[in-house]
Amino acid sequence: MNPGNEESRNEENEKYLPVLLNVTEKKILMIGAGNACREKLQSLRQIKKEITVIAPQIHEDFLNKSWVKIVQKNYEKSDLTGFDIAYVGVNDPELESRILIDAHHAGILLNFVDKKEFSDFISPSVLQKNHYSIFISTFGKGPGAARHIRQTIEKNIDLEELDHFTGNYIKNRNRKTI
Repeated sequence: MNPGNEESRNEENEKYLPVLLNVTEKKILMIGAGNACREKLQSLRQIKKEITVIAPQIHEDFLNKSWVKIVQKNYEKSDLTGFDIAYVGVNDPELESRILIDAHHAGILLNFVDKKEFSDFISPSVLQKNHYSIFISTFGKGPGAARHIRQTIEKNIDLEELDHFTGNYIKNRNRKTI
């Protein structure tokens, strides 16, 4: 499979399993630091975990974030060493193809920003509170629509009250099981 090819895929046959992946001990890499990766950067901010970003040019939104380690350089295969998950947004089909092959040989979970057909996983739009998360997905077909759904929920539902309720529910449930 080549990210540069326009292979047709039958999207009706694609199956996605919603999963919350424990990334506590996982190292996350982002290859690319331009406009395509900026939204992913905001999603990754929510996990409160250091990520490494490799790119020859760095968008200003990546700068001055204590949780972002920047390595300003061109991608090399050895950059994948030690990482478990990688996000890619380089807008270069030849480079994307190399990264795809390198990452799969290294056993790294891979997400191409805006190219779900070459990704091992897709990232939903997320509403995250202290005691719960709501994930909204259009299965990679319309990220702007997922964002709109999230914003509509934020505007019309008291998420703080739900967070308080959920926190109390968890606390009372834990008391009953002790």
